[in-house]
Amino acid sequence: MNSSGDTPNERNLQTQHLMEALCQLAEVLNQRSASYALIGGLGVAVRGNTRATEDVDFLIHVEQSRLPALLEAMRDCGCHLDVMAAIQTWNQDGMLALEWPGGIQVDLLKAVIPAFHSILKRASPESLNTQIVRVADAEGLLLLKLIAFRPIDQEDIRGLLLANSGQLELDWVRSEFARTGLDLDRLDTFEEFVRDFYSA
Repeated sequence: MNSSGDTPNERNLQTQHLMEALCQLAEVLNQRSASYALIGGLGVAVRGNTRATEDVDFLIHVEQSRLPALLEAMRDCGCHLDVMAAIQTWNQDGMLALEWPGGIQVDLLKAVIPAFHSILKRASPESLNTQIVRVADAEGLLLLKLIAFRPIDQEDIRGLLLANSGQLELDWVRSEFARTGLDLDRLDTFEEFVRDFYSA
């Protein structure tokens, strides 16, 4: 969203397209009572740590029988997708990367592990550009970032801790991450971040 070669007008247009994609997709999900949460850079921005992002990321749980209608509704909004191919990719890979009008990439992550369902349960509705959007809470975003743990995720962890100082259920994050079976060494780094960026 902030490519160095972009002019201010180009960045404003990109931001407009990004928010339009976010709101359109949230409306589709709301109309179908889907279980979802905004995550990624936009989710982090809502929870207090604004950073540049060029895509829209959602964590989603949808029953298999309702998936075709959901994808068709996205296609009706102008999203470029082949419904049958998208279903196959969703079932095989547990994610979808879609192109929304305006050149916006939309990444959908399937809730395939218990931790993801826990994140969905904690998500709360927020008003973004007059559209109600369910957004993962700060703890849910921290958990997702611990699971992914790329350099950008570690940066987001530090920012979320700093922005939500003294307000987080960190024991929930620790216990949910421990249940994932992933490398517990990540928690050592997480505790370092807590000591450096979070005040209880």
